[in-house]
Amino acid sequence: MKRRALEVAVLSDIHLGTYGCRADEVLNYLRSIKPKKLILNGDIVDGWQFKKKYWPASHTTVLKEVLHLASKGCKVYYLPGNHDEVFRRFVGYKLGNIKVENKVVLDLDGKLAWFFHGDVFDVTMQ
Repeated sequence: MKRRALEVAVLSDIHLGTYGCRADEVLNYLRSIKPKKLILNGDIVDGWQFKKKYWPASHTTVLKEVLHLASKGCKVYYLPGNHDEVFRRFVGYKLGNIKVENKVVLDLDGKLAWFFHGDVFDVTMQ
């Protein structure tokens, strides 16, 4: 299947590591696109659920597909949310085409677009 070229793809609140995660649907989507930039906009991995030790192979396959996209030149931005806040300690780090940031501002056709996880406005998370 030919992948659809995209300027930017945004995924948020996938919650890998939970029973409610729809990893197969996410994987099908990722395999259908060829984005120049992929923004993983928080709660991609659900650290709150790690004690349940639920991590099926399909969840690993989603992460492998993100790595595959990065290896093919896609710039991946990981913006931690409240469920994967452990990754905030890596803000500013870059590994190949994968960068961890609190927010990303992109120029899209001459207009600035600001991407961040919504928990920054959640008073219960302050």
